[in-house]
Amino acid sequence: MSYPVPGNEAKRLKALHAFQILDSLPQKMFDDITALAAGICGTPMALITLVDAERQWFKSRRGVELSETPRDESFCAYTIMDSDHVLAVRDAAQDPRFSELSLVVDGNLRFYAGAPIVTGDGLALGAVCVLDTEPRTISPELQRQLQRLADLTMGLIEHEARRRRESQAMLGLVRRNERVIRSVIDEGRELCSFIDPQHRFLYVNPAYETHWVQPREQLIGMHVEELLGPELYRDSVKAGINQALAGHDAPLELVIDFPGVGKRHLELRYLPAHDEDGRIFGVVERCRDVTDLVLQAKQLRQHVAELQRRRVLQDKYLHAISHDLKEPVNAITNATPLLVEKMGGNLSPIAARCLKYIEQAGRRLDSLLEDMRTFGEVETGGELSKSVRPAFILVHTSLAHMKDLVERYEVSFTVQVDGDLVVNEAAFDLGLRSAIAHLLRTSSSTTALIDIKLDIADGMSRLAVVDQGGSTPLPRIESDDMKDEAQMDKVTESSLLLWTARQIAMAHGGWLQEESPLEGGRSLIFMLPRRLVHDV
Repeated sequence: MSYPVPGNEAKRLKALHAFQILDSLPQKMFDDITALAAGICGTPMALITLVDAERQWFKSRRGVELSETPRDESFCAYTIMDSDHVLAVRDAAQDPRFSELSLVVDGNLRFYAGAPIVTGDGLALGAVCVLDTEPRTISPELQRQLQRLADLTMGLIEHEARRRRESQAMLGLVRRNERVIRSVIDEGRELCSFIDPQHRFLYVNPAYETHWVQPREQLIGMHVEELLGPELYRDSVKAGINQALAGHDAPLELVIDFPGVGKRHLELRYLPAHDEDGRIFGVVERCRDVTDLVLQAKQLRQHVAELQRRRVLQDKYLHAISHDLKEPVNAITNATPLLVEKMGGNLSPIAARCLKYIEQAGRRLDSLLEDMRTFGEVETGGELSKSVRPAFILVHTSLAHMKDLVERYEVSFTVQVDGDLVVNEAAFDLGLRSAIAHLLRTSSSTTALIDIKLDIADGMSRLAVVDQGGSTPLPRIESDDMKDEAQMDKVTESSLLLWTARQIAMAHGGWLQEESPLEGGRSLIFMLPRRLVHDV
C-alpha cells in the first residue's frame, strides 16, 4: 500500500535522525506517557511512534507486542500530515485509508486517535496515539489532553537529545583537556563528578557543595557510599558505576533528599572515562535535575483525575435529579385522570381543558426525565447494552411516545420497516424521537408527512426519516436577531435535537447523515451496525 508523504519530508527525517532516539532503550518517562494516554482515553492500547523513512518505530508501547511496523501499515503516517490537529478514526474498517491494513484485517483494530509530536520548527516526528479493537469516538477535551501528552513527549525527546549531546561533549572534553572540562563543569548548576575505580570522588564541581552543604576539599577522596548512604549506594548507584567501569553508559533515575536544596528528582548518567591508550581509568558522573518535568507530569495526572471525578459527579447529579423528580411527576400524571373521572360531567370547559394541559405536561415532563437519564448513560462513554429488536415495534413505540407532539403538528406517518435493528431500546427511542422532532420543528409545511424506511447498505442498517413536506435549514442568528427570543429558542431546541440524535447514532457505533434529495424533502438517516460486538 502507498502512504502520504509530507512536503517537508527530507527536513523532517533529518530532524528525527538528529535526535538519535530511534532504536533507543525503553525509558520510564515515556512509558508513563503511554500509560496516561491509555488511562485518560480508556483504551487498551497506547503508543509513542516515530515515523522513519520506511517504518514507524515505537519508543513506548502499551498493549502492543510489535516494536515497529512498515510505514505503509501505519496510521501515524497520516497523522504527521497535519501537525496542528489530532487524527481520529472512529472505525478503521470503514475508512478507505486504513481498511486494508493488516492490523485492521487480521488484528481487528478499529479505533485510532493520534496527536502529532511536533518540533518547534513545525516538523511532525510521530504521534502519541491510542487504539482499540472497538469502534468509538473521542471527545474534543480528550483530544486536547492527548495533544498535551504529545507536547510533553516532544519536550522529553528534546531533553534526551540535550542530555546526550552534553554527555558526549563532556566525555570529549575529559579526553582533550582536564582544565577545560573543569571550567565548564564548575560554571554549571548540575552535579558533576569524576569517580575512580575504587568508587571514590577524585573531583566534584561547586554544585556538590551547594547540594550537600560540604566543602569540596572534604568531598574529594570520600567514598560514594559514605556520601549517599548504604541503601541508595547498594540498590542503585554501585551497579551503575561498575557498569561504566566495564565500558557501558549507565543511566539512572533517582530521588535524593539533599541537605541544601531538599528532595530532587534526578537523571544520572555514568560514563566510562578512557586514557590516551583507550583504557578505562574512571567514571564521569553527569546529573540532571528533572524535578520540574516530574511535577508537570504529576499535575497533568491530577488534572486528568479531576476531570474524571467531575464526570462521575455529573452522572450522579443527573441520576439524583431524575430520581427525585420522578415521584411528584408520577403523582401528577396518575392523579389527573382520577380527578377527571371523579368529577364526571361537573367540570367546566375551561377546567377540563386545564386538566388536559396538566396531564399532557405531566407526560411530557416524565418523558423528559427519562430522556435525561437515558442520555446521561450515553454521555458517560460506556458501552451501550444492545440487543436485536424488531424494527417495526421499535418505530411504533417511539411514535406512541410522541402522541402529543404528533397531534400538535398534525403529522402523518408512513412506516416501511421490515427486519431487525441492533440497538439499545431506550437510547434508540430517544434518538428517533429527537430526529422526528427536529424535522417537525424545521418543517416548511403546515402539515407534515413523515416517511420512515429501513433498508440495508454496505452491511449497515439504514433507517431513513424523511420529511416529504420539506424542511428548512436552521436560520443563522445575527446580532440584530438576538432580540427575537422565540426564534432563538426554536433554533437552540432544534439544534439540540439534531445533536442528540447524532450522539445516539455514534454511541451505537454508527452515524447520522443528512440528505436533501433533488425531488424535494429532507432526510435524517441513521446508519447503524447490523451485528452485536460478540458476533464480529
